[in-house]
Amino acid sequence: MKKRMFGIMLAVSVAAALTGCGKQKTTGFKTDITAQEYADSIKANAEIYKNHVTLPEYKGIEVEVDRSVLEVSDEDIDTYISNVLSGFATTEKVTEGVTAVGDSIVLDYKGLLDGEAFSGGTATDATYTVGSGGFIKDLDEGLAGLTLGQEYEIPCRFDDSYSNSDLAGKDVIFVVTVTAIQKQILPELTDEWVAENAEAMGVEASTVDELKKETRASLEETAEANFASTKYQLIYDKLDEMVTVETYPQEEMDSLVSTVKTNMESEYDQMGTYYGYSDKWAYFSARYGVADDDALTEYATENAQTYLKEKMILTLIAVENDITVEADEINEMGEELASYYGYENYQEILDQYGNTMNAEIGYELLYEKMIEFLNEQAVEA
Repeated sequence: MKKRMFGIMLAVSVAAALTGCGKQKTTGFKTDITAQEYADSIKANAEIYKNHVTLPEYKGIEVEVDRSVLEVSDEDIDTYISNVLSGFATTEKVTEGVTAVGDSIVLDYKGLLDGEAFSGGTATDATYTVGSGGFIKDLDEGLAGLTLGQEYEIPCRFDDSYSNSDLAGKDVIFVVTVTAIQKQILPELTDEWVAENAEAMGVEASTVDELKKETRASLEETAEANFASTKYQLIYDKLDEMVTVETYPQEEMDSLVSTVKTNMESEYDQMGTYYGYSDKWAYFSARYGVADDDALTEYATENAQTYLKEKMILTLIAVENDITVEADEINEMGEELASYYGYENYQEILDQYGNTMNAEIGYELLYEKMIEFLNEQAVEA
């Protein structure tokens, strides 16, 4: 949960902003709150939400799930460890052998049109992956099966629609010499290697067996989390169909809609130029299908309603079953996040991002508790 939640918060994404539920009173909607104020706000929120939502029967909902996804095989473990090892691989240039599709090669080449070298067709010590499609088709295919160090002439034809009109539709010869294959050398998985690289891998294991056990535990934890999330979504989809919201708490809706818009604007300011957009509406249109202010308001309202409907349902179920979040839990999670991401303490996070973080962490904790509760109440088909 830590990585997902704090990653969202640091990115200042729409999803993160919508977790700023905060404390509601008849005197005003509030998100800048302490951990204790958030804990106290859950029942107060429910008192408001019950005027907007009537809970259906939420116990005994039947869902069809696939428990086989919880199984972690030895092959899964080996594949995961192999991927880890690839991050520690070194590259070695091999100067003998024959090329094959997938090889990363070093080559010299010269393209000849009617016996004369043409512009842009010559290179020395170029690197290329055979079969990647980076060269024209005939040359790409012709680079497989070549003996290193031997010169070859590969006949090629440029496509009629090739961007360079001087070469489009022309027959050429590429004179090619592959000088080396860049081989990826994986480290040998031994107890000594594991012990030496445990910290870099982020594990506590000091032997191969311990690494495999730790990997299994990690993969099983991930599988369980994914299964729980999938099962909950099936349950909530049925709740969503059973609940109709006639009206929404206006002050909270206004705040959420404003936040969605603000974060979309911030996203454009940060990413628009990177993706080649100099106009925000062009960016919004391409990314969200939003082309003007009215469409933006509609989009933001729909997203805010979707979020708030789920929040109201979960909050009412939580209060009905005496499920809450304590201030100590928020502060404890805050300290864990601070440690994980290199902050001195949770207060440093609050100083940087504001007390809204208490509401974000608090609702995330409540959300996780409700996933567990509803999953336990459901019937698996």
